[in-house]
Amino acid sequence: HTDGTPTSRFGTRDVGSDNAGLSGKLIWSPSETFKLTGVARYSYTKADTNNSEGNPASPWFGYTADSPGVYFRNKAFYGLVRAEFTALDGRWTNALSGQIADTRRRGFDPAGLDYGDNGRRLKGSFESSLRFGTDTMVHRLTAALDVEREEFQNKTPLTGSPYDAFVGKRHTDNIGVVGQYELLVNDALSLGASLRHDKNDRFDDPTTWRVQGSYSFATGTRFRAAYGTGVKNPGYYELYGYSDGKYIGNPNLRPEKSEGWEAGIEQRIGDAATIGATYFSSRLKDEIYTTYPAPAYIATPSNRATLSQQHGIEVFASARPIPQIRLDATYTYLKARENGNVEVRRPKHVGSFNATVFSNDERFAGTLTLRYNGRQNDVAYTNPSYAPVRVSLNEYVIVNLNAEYKITPKIAVFGRVENLVNEDYEEVFSFATPGRAAYGGVRINF
Repeated sequence: HTDGTPTSRFGTRDVGSDNAGLSGKLIWSPSETFKLTGVARYSYTKADTNNSEGNPASPWFGYTADSPGVYFRNKAFYGLVRAEFTALDGRWTNALSGQIADTRRRGFDPAGLDYGDNGRRLKGSFESSLRFGTDTMVHRLTAALDVEREEFQNKTPLTGSPYDAFVGKRHTDNIGVVGQYELLVNDALSLGASLRHDKNDRFDDPTTWRVQGSYSFATGTRFRAAYGTGVKNPGYYELYGYSDGKYIGNPNLRPEKSEGWEAGIEQRIGDAATIGATYFSSRLKDEIYTTYPAPAYIATPSNRATLSQQHGIEVFASARPIPQIRLDATYTYLKARENGNVEVRRPKHVGSFNATVFSNDERFAGTLTLRYNGRQNDVAYTNPSYAPVRVSLNEYVIVNLNAEYKITPKIAVFGRVENLVNEDYEEVFSFATPGRAAYGGVRINF
């Protein structure tokens, strides 16, 4: 349980939550060549939330506002059964698995049930991989098949409005086939290629692919590059979700299509440090975004008619000058444009720094983290005409501190302080973020 903090920029209502979870894992391995694994997890969440001010006459129209009595409740169950079999001295591996994910979401306001939906995902998959070759040249062939069904049922109360949610259930079936080849030569040259084809009963049947390669020199230098394509189907909430007067899904959405490449270099400096840099570039077609079409001005997702393009550079450095100290730093420069405009919530500069101190026996570890997020744009709907207004969110630096001490190999105490300097910042327009917070506990492994 947490009492929470205000999430409205000008509000005083603490947005709290209650969370509970139960999980279990069983492994049975009667021989060296067979293993059976079962995993089950259940979670329950009840949490307050705030809506946006919807009164066009209010000076705070479109801002997040205190909303007493508004909350949501989520229940989720996840299960997995996986059987693994190996042969030919471990060179041939096979895995057969079945998964289920069942979720139930409900949203409430002071009048009662506001919105809700049930979702279920069933997935079965088989993967087989064969490794062959010599000590200096290793080949690996992999084939996989997965069959998946997603189901969605709307539980939002009907109002008689022409914008009401659909009644009944919807489902999507997908069959995916994957082939992959990998080559490793002298532990230096690595090449790979993969191909995937999906047969879907709701969307087009896409074929996606990826190629990659890397080469490591004796000097500790490694070059790598990759190119690939991808497809992401709309989620069921985007297709059929509904909240009266606030949101309605769009069953005519098209899948997002992406294409991108990257190239990088890494340099190992003895056994103490590694530095590296990567250039990346990608294009996204049919990007899904939120619109407020007339005459009802209810939020609904649509596909963009223009391309979204991103490119940038990532650099990193990692060092352990002595066994008791580890240092890590990363920085990303990103240029993201959509039809010539800077994309929202895509800061140009992002960086982080971690410094970890270990005791000689490594029973104690403490980490100081600095996270920098540069200035970024966001979209606000503060105009009563629902025309989107671009706003700028300030840059910020978050400082976190955490530590852990192992009393025994199976018992440890831990603590952390988030937002140590109590930075006042926003990641989304008008949504306030928590101030300084401290946590502590005991971790026991059986």
